[in-house]
Amino acid sequence: MYLIISTWVLLLCSCKETEPKKDSRDIKDQIVATYKSNKLFYSDIEPMISSFTSSEDSTNLVSGAIDRWTKEVIFLEEAKRVIDQNEILDLVEDYKNSLILDRFENKLINEKLDTLISDQELLKYYNSNKSEYKLDGPIIRMLFAKFSKPQKEQKMFEDLWSNPTNSNLLQLQKFCQNNAETSLLKPDKWQKWNDIQNNFPDRLISLNTLYKGMNRQFADFKYVYYTKVIDIVLPNQDPPLSFVKEQARESILHQRKINLINQFKIQFYENQLKQKNIK
Repeated sequence: MYLIISTWVLLLCSCKETEPKKDSRDIKDQIVATYKSNKLFYSDIEPMISSFTSSEDSTNLVSGAIDRWTKEVIFLEEAKRVIDQNEILDLVEDYKNSLILDRFENKLINEKLDTLISDQELLKYYNSNKSEYKLDGPIIRMLFAKFSKPQKEQKMFEDLWSNPTNSNLLQLQKFCQNNAETSLLKPDKWQKWNDIQNNFPDRLISLNTLYKGMNRQFADFKYVYYTKVIDIVLPNQDPPLSFVKEQARESILHQRKINLINQFKIQFYENQLKQKNIK
């Protein structure tokens, strides 16, 4: 029998409330089970039993932990016997090399990569790669506000709504924050229609009824809706640069990273050639 389970830990669990406190280093160094040359220490299972006051619960937990540990150790031993160790060592070496390369590349990128991208470069990249940016649904720039009936301070709102620029826009946003049921008041931001269409009653407002320059008021029994469409782009049209700006920027940076790493690979290679280390 190769498995030896120490009775010490079981006694500890059953007597832990009455025994004088032992030196913590001595307790943690105690071996509670062994299988051949493998050892399970008390410190390995201590977190499982530290919160239990019942000696019976602690004993059951320890017995279960020892049983699981033993099965895992025996299972691992059998796996080592069956599986080619050289294959595992090769995999470990490959993984280690991948980690080293990844850390090194990240270090070079963090230290050497130029992350500044001009508007001119963004525009040039966008114009050369428009085919990469296809819309999966309509996008829209608009102002929208929904109020419960009867609408409070309607004239003040409509004065702000009629000219939503500069300071008026800030006042309009504050007004709607305090009075509207919901609102969309960022005229420069492109929104995906699929993300915002639930704000609109289908029987009054749908994609088919929206058009650039539209400025209308709708109402039903409970609410009043104000809608002002600044611009709209359909899936068969090219999206504006402002909508895909971050995607384009990430693409440019990604290509720069690839180029940077390739440049260093060539540089290191040429250095080794000069030193005649490549034959």
